[in-house]
Amino acid sequence: FVRNVFNQSTIVIDKFHVMKNVFEAVQSVRLRIKNQLMEQLPKGRKKTNEDEQILTDLELLSRCKYLLTKAYCDLNEYQKELITQLFDRFQELEKAYQLAETFRKWYDKNNCSKPRIIIEQELFEWYKLVETSHLNEFKSTVKMIEKHEDNILNYFQNAITNAKAENMNGKIQRFITNNYGIRDKDFALYRIAKYFS
Repeated sequence: FVRNVFNQSTIVIDKFHVMKNVFEAVQSVRLRIKNQLMEQLPKGRKKTNEDEQILTDLELLSRCKYLLTKAYCDLNEYQKELITQLFDRFQELEKAYQLAETFRKWYDKNNCSKPRIIIEQELFEWYKLVETSHLNEFKSTVKMIEKHEDNILNYFQNAITNAKAENMNGKIQRFITNNYGIRDKDFALYRIAKYFS
């Protein structure tokens, strides 16, 4: 149907899902570091000063979970101080965050004015950054991006995704759920057409 009616349309992967995948890689680095610290904690003996430092680090890792998904420019002063403390303790996590930030800047709407060849070159540079970082958590993310590269790059043609359609679909799904068990299907479809037109 789409090929026949909208023959000039292109498939665009939703930006939200791609970015979610990138930030999941950052969270995987955080969890790996957290698990390594947990293994260092003593079991059944008195805690030393070194153990107290591990507990402090674990608390810091927990508190910064959501900060690692936000852009650095969107952080307030307290959050910037907190994330700086985190990066001072764990350089590997800073490297992962910087990779995510670089990808976020590449995926920005403002880059749509650039020629496609430059956008592709910047993406290949990001691949190289990931490779030199030696962070295994990003390998699956890079594979996913490479697999859907053309459809991701299509975003830069018009800076449009299907986010509005997904939002509308979610609203319709909630409407149907709230009106579950309705007997008059024609009237239900009429209401949907009126509410969401």
